Formats: sequence, structure tokens, C-alpha cells
Amino acid sequence: MGQGHLSRREILSSIAVLASADSLVPAGIAGGEMLFPASRGVLKGTVTDAATGKLCAAKMRVTRLGSGQEFLPERCIRTMPAQSKGGVRYFYLRGSYELALPAGPYEVEVVRGICHEPQIRRVEVRDGVCRLDFRMKLLTDLHRRGWFSGNTHTHYHVEIEEAVDERLRLVPPAEAVDVSVLSYLIRNRLPYASNRIPIGRLRDFSGDGTILDMGEECRNNFVSKERPHNLGYGHCLFLNIPRLIEPVSTGQLSAEGQAPDFPTLSMLCAEARRLGGTTVWCHNGHGMEAPVAVALGLVDALNIADGFPVEYDGYYRFLNCGFRLPISTGTDWWEYDHNRVFVRVEGSFGYESWLAGLRAGRTCVTNGPLLELKVNGRQPGEALPGGRRLQVVAKAISRVPFERLEIVRNGEVVAQKIADLRQEAALEWECPATRQAGWIAARVGGATMTRLGYPVFAHTNPVYYSGVPPTALRQEAARAWAGEIESSMRFLQKNFRFAYEADRAFALGRFEEGRRFYAGLAREGAAGS
Repeated sequence: MGQGHLSRREILSSIAVLASADSLVPAGIAGGEMLFPASRGVLKGTVTDAATGKLCAAKMRVTRLGSGQEFLPERCIRTMPAQSKGGVRYFYLRGSYELALPAGPYEVEVVRGICHEPQIRRVEVRDGVCRLDFRMKLLTDLHRRGWFSGNTHTHYHVEIEEAVDERLRLVPPAEAVDVSVLSYLIRNRLPYASNRIPIGRLRDFSGDGTILDMGEECRNNFVSKERPHNLGYGHCLFLNIPRLIEPVSTGQLSAEGQAPDFPTLSMLCAEARRLGGTTVWCHNGHGMEAPVAVALGLVDALNIADGFPVEYDGYYRFLNCGFRLPISTGTDWWEYDHNRVFVRVEGSFGYESWLAGLRAGRTCVTNGPLLELKVNGRQPGEALPGGRRLQVVAKAISRVPFERLEIVRNGEVVAQKIADLRQEAALEWECPATRQAGWIAARVGGATMTRLGYPVFAHTNPVYYSGVPPTALRQEAARAWAGEIESSMRFLQKNFRFAYEADRAFALGRFEEGRRFYAGLAREGAAGS
């Protein structure tokens, strides 16, 4: 790998515990140099889980009323790098805090994940001590119904100056994430802080209710004048792997930027499968090899909105081809909102049972709104016989505003409900019996944005119903994929770098295998129409 890894013992011994009391300085003031009024006070208190009464980790934002100026501790773990411009920054705490502040009026906001109601309080700080405690209440108890949250795609940014060990210990519990997967990655020689963590389960860090795993993001880009934003083969995640699958990056993303564009990602996905890993394709399914890897049966789930605005077109096209491809998501970087995949676990909760639920499609993705869906009593990822009337019930509740709840059938919105007070909605819809197979999902729609400028979204995995294939839909989707693969093969032949012509032929052969698969689906659709 060319980089040394610390042992778990070395990592644990390097962790510095954050002090519970730190003087606050305004965000962006170098060295904390600023003239304050002579009067100062202390703001202190606790953050507890209302259901258990126990102290809990969370994140806090302190803003001076009137000026809108944010205050951050001099030493803290924050949600965004100090160099970042724009956005709203919080700092993380471990259940209690004690902060020195200039006298004056403040707004204090405490947030814990996306299943708890945010708490916003105003306080006047004067000489002496002012106490302000927070109790974090659940919007809905998903654990009780067997749903557990996860973040499948996480790195620690090269510009974040805080120690990655402290972030690893503090951030997942404060975000109330049940499963957090970090990913080793290579982008030339950029020094990603999270790369020093060893591959595999991080049992020594899996405390405070969070299971942590160190996996890998395997990547290939090919940027050119013809395709300035091209992800090349694409990016995919390997979860629950015993070792790195190499090469981690090929082509332009390799250490020197000159490596061949070989092996292809689907070849590496096959190796992850052999090692017992779980493969999740990134970034809304972008990348030339995504439809090839899906056709070859090497993708266990598809991430949407991890580092990109949410898109559904490619995902719907896969579903309309007949793939029961589970939907998933992650943040990519911690500062990218609150993307979560919720997985319904059968039996007791653990990493293996959570991954089994992910692969089975018992999932829902969101960056705020929490969805429920039942079709004839079946939940996301389940299937039911065709030829009967479909009764759909969907609900949404959210700590962030959203516009409407929608029912999607085979890629088309068939019913919708405007959210009450932009916080919750419920919807029932019936569909007559049909002979054709298909799928139904619930999602949140609208143009509402988060504080970081990303669309508010939520989408359940479908409930499937059986029947004869929907010929027109399948033909349209399969033709589109076959056409894209043909275009990718021409681009690969012309532009990609290979050490041997045999490697080029092998790569083109995998793409051709994917093209033939979709072409066959398109012919079946044409014959059945």
C-alpha cells in the first residue's frame, strides 16, 4: 500500500479526551484575538436522552443574537473544516459542557442525529454561571420497530485539522449512527487522515451504540475535454472486508496518476465478493461500469446522494429492468448533511444482521424525513403476489422542513400529499389489480434545501409485486443502458490506458457482456409488446 497503519492499541493510546470546559472564540477569528466586553459569564449544562435519562453525545451551535456571530471552542471537533466558507458549523460534545462567553444574549441549538427533535433555546449570559440543560426527544422510535441507521460512505477530509481518532470516537455517537463505515481511498498522494486506520471491524471504537468498520472506496476517473466530469469506471465501496482490495485507485487517481486503467471495477467487485465483502456503488450510480457491474450481479446496493445532489433516474432504470437493487446512502464527508440508510434488521441487531438487511433491500434512505411504507401490509424489500389490488399506506415525519410525500410506481409519481406544517404527511392510495410485475416506493419530493444547500430527500426501497414483465418499461430502460455501454466502449477503446492489449481486450469483453445482457432484455421487451 505504500502507507503504514497504526495498530488499534496505538490508535487508542493516541486519543486525547476533549476538555469539558473551553473558552469560546468567534468562528474565523485567528488565535481568538478579539476585544470582548469586560463582563463574562459561564454557560454550562448537560445533554441527555429523554427516553433513557442518560447523558448522550450531540452537537451544539452557539450564536450571539443581533450579530449572528458563531462561537466555537478553541479546541473542539467541528462539523466543517476551519478553512470552509459558508454553511453552518457545530461542535461536538460528550453529554456535558461548560463554556466561557462574553456577556450578552445567545441562541443555543443542540442536534442529535435525525431521529431526535432539535432543541433551540435562548439565554442571557451574565457574570457568574448560567445553567442550560437539554433533553433530546425522539421523533419516532425506529429501534423499537427494528430499523437501525447507517452511513456507508465516510472519509475524514484532508483539510480537517483535528485528530481523526477524536472524531472517530465522538462523531458517530453524536450523530446517533448505529453503523458507521469509513473508507480507505487513494487520490494521487493526498494525505487522507482516515487512511491511517486499519482495515476491518473497529471493535475498540464500537462504543456508545455505534458499530464501526473500516472498508475501502475503489475508484477510477478519466477527466478529459470530451468528458470534464467523467468518473471513468466509477466509484464503489467495499464493506466488511478482511484486507484492502488492490489497486485501490487506477488511472488518473493512482498515486502517480499514470497507472493503467486496469483492472476494471467489476473485476475488483468480484474479488470483494470472493472475500465475503458487501459492494455498494457510489454517487447515484455514476460511472461507465455501473450498469456492467449490476448486470454481472456484483453490486449489492446503490448509494444515492453521497457527495452529489440526489438523482433517481439511473436507479429507476435498474428497477425497471427487473433488478431488485437495494437503495442506500452515506455522507461521503461528514460535513455533507445527514445522509442515512435505515435498515430493518431481522433478529438481534449486529453488523452481520444489518448487512444482511441491506443486501435484502429492507432499507430507506434520507437526510431528514423518516418514511414508513406498507403495500398490502408488506414493507420495503418484500414481495407480494401479483394480480390483486394494491393498498398503499405511507407516512413521513421530519425534523427538517419538506414539501410533499409521494408514491412512486415503476418510476412515475402516482399520488402525493402536501406536508402538514412542512413536518409530516400521511397518504393512502389504491391500485387496481394488474397482470404486470412492478414496484412501488415512497419518497419525499420538492425543492426544499438543507442548510448546506443540498435537496431534502427520502426514499424507501420498493415493495415488489410479481406478474408478467412490463415490456415497454423494460425495453426502454434496457435500450438506454445498452446504448450507454456502447458509448462507453468506444470511449474506453480510444482513451483508456492499458499495459497490455490483452488487458484492453479483457476490459472490453466485460463491457460487451453487460451490453449483450441489456440488449437481450430489450429484445424480450420488443417481442412482448
